[in-house]
Amino acid sequence: LGAFRAERAMSTHASFERHKKEASKHESNVFYLLNKEDQQRTATLQSLPGDEKLRCTSASKIRSAVAQQRLALREYKEAARLRPRDVETKEQLQSARLVLRKLQALVDGPKQIPMRRFLAHYNLSIRYWDKGEARQAIDEARESCKELAKHGLPRGCAEHNLLLMMQVFSEFKGEQKKLEDAVQRSPEAIGSNYDLGIHFFDKRMMHKAEAQLRLTRDRAKASTALQLVEQDMLSLQGEDAPTLDGKKAVRMARVLEDIEDDLRFIARLKELWCVEEESGKTGELQATGVRDGSLPQLLPCLHCRYSQDRAGCDAWLRDLSVRTDINLKASRACQKLAPKSQKQGVRG
Repeated sequence: LGAFRAERAMSTHASFERHKKEASKHESNVFYLLNKEDQQRTATLQSLPGDEKLRCTSASKIRSAVAQQRLALREYKEAARLRPRDVETKEQLQSARLVLRKLQALVDGPKQIPMRRFLAHYNLSIRYWDKGEARQAIDEARESCKELAKHGLPRGCAEHNLLLMMQVFSEFKGEQKKLEDAVQRSPEAIGSNYDLGIHFFDKRMMHKAEAQLRLTRDRAKASTALQLVEQDMLSLQGEDAPTLDGKKAVRMARVLEDIEDDLRFIARLKELWCVEEESGKTGELQATGVRDGSLPQLLPCLHCRYSQDRAGCDAWLRDLSVRTDINLKASRACQKLAPKSQKQGVRG
């Protein structure tokens, strides 16, 4: 029994020494990789180079050093398992952990600030606004500002959106109520429907304005078509059909022309303001406002829809985009196409 114990102790000691030798060899490989140039001029270096030199070391060398350091750490762990009370081994194990942590941080780069929640709230606020859902848009804009503040980042365009939405919602609330009441009283009135569409455009609610103007166009066409059908029916019955009012027909034609012009202009603005970056997107989703990837992209803020002074927006986007600790894929900077001036509403 005594001979067996002595043999087992010898085996444990041999394994312990072997693990430490292997660990030392892997650490020497790490130091050689990272100090290769300096070793041509000086004696063998058994330490990491300075932080500045490490940052300038190629990524492939750093990854190779990380792989070697992991092997060294594994060997030290085995040695510590065999002799858990060995002080030197525990110190070497702790030192190996610190070196691996430092090298791994260089491979991983700066810790990323999570921005997905901000991007979601930011884009949702603009999409709700474009659909005419002002209160939901303000809530989402407020949440986007909170996300930036939580990470100590400037609020920039997120704050622009919130302030503009609150201001426009407050200023136009009474006028929108009057226009909606007028449309409710006379659903087929072309003038009231057209004025409501222009009102949504003035608020830069692009999808809502487009939908209202399309509805107005359809009602104008239906009204004209109905008058022509009634005239044809009277003619077929042999009755004297009243001639169409020339002035009214000309005015209706101009209304339809204006509406088509408005719709074309809104379509151009939607391409600039309401659609995420198109490059690399599948053909079926081009110009739909729907993305086909998992990473959202910032839409231009509402300030760009009201003002040509985009210096603040561009500076905010630029500052966020150049930061290495933020995973933010921003879309185009605020566009330079100014919104069209309001058309005069058609009464009648």
